[in-house]
Amino acid sequence: MLPELLEIVGPIVGLTTVGIMVLIGMKLRYSHLRDTRSGSIASQEVEHLAETVGDLRDEVRLLRQEYAGLNERVEFTERLLERPRGGSA
Repeated sequence: MLPELLEIVGPIVGLTTVGIMVLIGMKLRYSHLRDTRSGSIASQEVEHLAETVGDLRDEVRLLRQEYAGLNERVEFTERLLERPRGGSA
């Protein structure tokens, strides 16, 4: 009796499990498509990219200022080294 019951119930449980998994996958896929088409994810990504670009511009501005300061120091040092020494020769 038990093996006969398992022969009937086993495939039903297996097919039901597979069907539930397919339905869950479809729901996840369609919710992702809906979010993508509505633009909620895209607008968040664009905002994040805008913030990142702003941060990068600020960092480049700081690097340019530091480079200009270093360039001035190098020029000053070169002028000091080019001057003749005022000591005894």
